[in-house]
Amino acid sequence: MKKLIKLPAVLLGLMLLFSGLTQKVMAQGYDDISLQSFYDELSPYGTWIQDPQYGNVWRPDVDQGDFRPYYTDGRWVMTEYGNTWVSDYDWGWAPFHYGRWITNSYNQWVWIPDTVWGPAWVSWRSGGGYYGWAPLGPGFSININIGGGGGYYNTPNNWWNFVSQRDIYSNRYPRYSSRNITIINRTTIINNTYGRGGRNTYYTGPRAEEIRRATNRDVRVYNISRSETPGRTSITNNNINIYNPRSGGRSGNVNPSRSGDVNNSRSGNVNPSRSGDVNNSRSGNVNPSRSGDVNNSRSGNFNPSRSGDVNNSRSGNVNPSRSGNTVVGTPYQPGRTGSDVNNRGGQSRQDQTQQMQQQRQQQQRQQQDQQRQQQVQQQQRQQQDQQRQQQVQQQQRQQQDQQRQQQVQQQQRQQQDQQRQQQVQQQRQQQDQQRQQQQRQQQMQQQQRQQQDQQRQQQQRQQQDQQRQQQEQQRQQQDSRSSGGDAPQRSDSRGGRN
Repeated sequence: MKKLIKLPAVLLGLMLLFSGLTQKVMAQGYDDISLQSFYDELSPYGTWIQDPQYGNVWRPDVDQGDFRPYYTDGRWVMTEYGNTWVSDYDWGWAPFHYGRWITNSYNQWVWIPDTVWGPAWVSWRSGGGYYGWAPLGPGFSININIGGGGGYYNTPNNWWNFVSQRDIYSNRYPRYSSRNITIINRTTIINNTYGRGGRNTYYTGPRAEEIRRATNRDVRVYNISRSETPGRTSITNNNINIYNPRSGGRSGNVNPSRSGDVNNSRSGNVNPSRSGDVNNSRSGNVNPSRSGDVNNSRSGNFNPSRSGDVNNSRSGNVNPSRSGNTVVGTPYQPGRTGSDVNNRGGQSRQDQTQQMQQQRQQQQRQQQDQQRQQQVQQQQRQQQDQQRQQQVQQQQRQQQDQQRQQQVQQQQRQQQDQQRQQQVQQQRQQQDQQRQQQQRQQQMQQQQRQQQDQQRQQQQRQQQDQQRQQQEQQRQQQDSRSSGGDAPQRSDSRGGRN
């Protein structure tokens, strides 16, 4: 009895050990990244912005009217870690596998960086023939001991994406629908998770066997491999190659300026945890000074130079000064002067001159960023136009192919009809010829019969003539006989008379 009790315990221990080792291997691979890597890798594809609530966030250079995280230009695939998002963007390796997505006050999607990797940071729902998912909110962690919950209570309705169950692994999803509230009321949260709780645990979504039952299709399970080649995620055979830059250390610091630090504490010191956690509480300070500088801590400095510190402390209250302006959502750009900006009253003329130069440089950079955004948008529009043209051309080709097929089929039908008509005509001609031959044969037979009848008649006539002749000859003979016997008697009688 004790052995029977020990066996399940041993199996459970082995399963927990295996899952722990797997998580550890995954963390050693993809979690070995710094926030500086995100800044360096994502800067060409978007703008880093100082958000008053979440600190440094990244806004991609996309059409915000059509863009939706985990929905636009990508698709779901099943891997050994659950449902994994495969993005078509060159920068998709970072924002869809690290950090969180939110919408700012301008209703724009921005990304909050973090260093914990996952196949996708989303919540899942199912029901009524639909699968749905939505980005997880910031600061949300999964506690599997209390049954999860998916963060549904704080997820806006318009964040949810729904598709029919048969289209979950489609290469392209239909345009976003506004029926979210109706579908949400018909679905329930999927609480399938991977991990042992905390920051390293994520929702895996519907399992492979569930999707097989729902779609009556086979579900292919891919393997995830780490790629050191920058660019979009690729699929080779049964492997999904996701780019991941290797980091020399795991300090978890955001340094937009090459050597500056992000300090989320009240004292302004750099104190990152080993796991690269980002402490994005909602108690940060926004205290711009008269000169238009942002000082987000009580003792730290915002220094956009290459050696300055970025101190985004959030332990105080939001208290903009009366003489300054509150700058919200402006692009965060590093300076190049190397000077310190401190909110300490008066400043020297040299510092003011440097600040003006920095402001000019910042304006120039903003203009350059705007030009880049316009160029990127123009390129995207051109690509969309090209895609549309290609689609139109493809549709035209398909129509032409269909017309050709129809013409070929019509020609084949006409040929078949002609062949059938020819066959029918040939059959009729053959039948007519056979009838004519039969008629000729009948005529010949009739002629032969007539000839035979004529011959018979002639023979009969000849026979009759011969018989008549014979009869006449016989009569003549008889007459001659009878006439010869009577002649002597007459002569005698005549002589006696004399």
